[in-house]
Amino acid sequence: MIHPQSLPSSERDLYSKLRQALTQPGLLRGNLVVSRRTCGKPTCRCNKDKANRHCSLYLSLSSGGKRRMVYIPPDWEEEVRDWVGRYKQVREVLEKLSVACLHRLEKREV
Repeated sequence: MIHPQSLPSSERDLYSKLRQALTQPGLLRGNLVVSRRTCGKPTCRCNKDKANRHCSLYLSLSSGGKRRMVYIPPDWEEEVRDWVGRYKQVREVLEKLSVACLHRLEKREV
């Protein structure tokens, strides 16, 4: 078993970032998508000017091999953006840690 103190400082920093990200609540895999649409009311501004269409935020993700779009209410937008960002951060750190471990394996360093 590898003792954490024997790891290079760059790897220790990555483990630290991973722990910090995982101590906060909320991880969400997916992408945020802004949808612009018309509402169908003939007198609404969205029918007169395409630049004034109604905007809605959705979380796009695949689940069970199917694409899903989940509506995000405006009061949840900031929190969901944090969750998606945290997931991406964790994924990036895990990828860097995996590369570092692969290098150690190839060098046969424990």
